[in-house]
Amino acid sequence: SQDFANSPFDGIMGMALDQLSEERGTTPFSTLVNQGVVPQSFFGFFLGRQKDNTQGQLTIGGVDNSLFKGTISFNKLVNNQGFWEIAMDDATVDGKSLNFNGKTAIIDTGTTLLIAPPADAAAIHAAIPGSSQQGDNFIIPCDTKSVVSLIFGGKSFDINTEDLARDPIPGQANSCVSGIAGGQIGGPDQWLVGDTFLKSVYSVYDIKKLAVGFAPLA
Repeated sequence: SQDFANSPFDGIMGMALDQLSEERGTTPFSTLVNQGVVPQSFFGFFLGRQKDNTQGQLTIGGVDNSLFKGTISFNKLVNNQGFWEIAMDDATVDGKSLNFNGKTAIIDTGTTLLIAPPADAAAIHAAIPGSSQQGDNFIIPCDTKSVVSLIFGGKSFDINTEDLARDPIPGQANSCVSGIAGGQIGGPDQWLVGDTFLKSVYSVYDIKKLAVGFAPLA
């Protein structure tokens, strides 16, 4: 289409489950699995950072073991709505629990930010020194040392501060837009976890086991 004519990419390929297909058909990856074209029923994502000049990588039908360390910790999906939605145990700031119970997270590589329900986003930033709120967005010091971590399946994964402190605000010294925003995506306990978090982990999505896995980056 004309929208993509002058863009450096060719389009958008949906990597969710078949249930979300508007055509009620199978997704490209599901088709590859069903036809036996790929060796495994999962794919792995490594997301690069433009400012670091690192290239992202999608591995279809497997994972790239050179991009992560340790084992991949898998989490079963919590429903059959078609999203990669898993249970989230808690979140911490500098190791201190925020006592988030009963939360779920839609894992989405196509979402730039991490979007949490407004009360949850406010609680996170209240624990980050020097933060302030502007509407649904939050401002944090560009040189923040605070470490926000998400806990899935009993394992904690840190968000790199490079991704927590995003774009500098013109005319405001040491002030950056936070990579975590407030917003009501679905229910009051539903998060949308995008690239703010996913750039800090290697993520794996299994369409047969209906699970999402994370591993620390190499």
